[in-house]
Amino acid sequence: MPMPKTIGHQVDFGKSWLGLIKQGFWEIPGVMCSSICALVGIGLGVAGLDRYTKNNGDNREYKSTYMIMRANDPRVKRLKNPVYTKY
Repeated sequence: MPMPKTIGHQVDFGKSWLGLIKQGFWEIPGVMCSSICALVGIGLGVAGLDRYTKNNGDNREYKSTYMIMRANDPRVKRLKNPVYTKY
């Protein structure tokens, strides 16, 4: 009995995670590349939010609402442009 002919070529990927990723890039490259772009974007977003928080990012000089603080409040040291008014 003759063997059926194969059309094209067969690619053998490994049985590990790396083989699964290689097979994904072989079969659906658009989905795999966009997934990598999404992961990079999430990583950059997390890094940006971490940097924003570490640099006290919510301490804007011009705010829509004003907050009155006492002089001995520890948050006064972090203000960018403190305005002291004596009444």
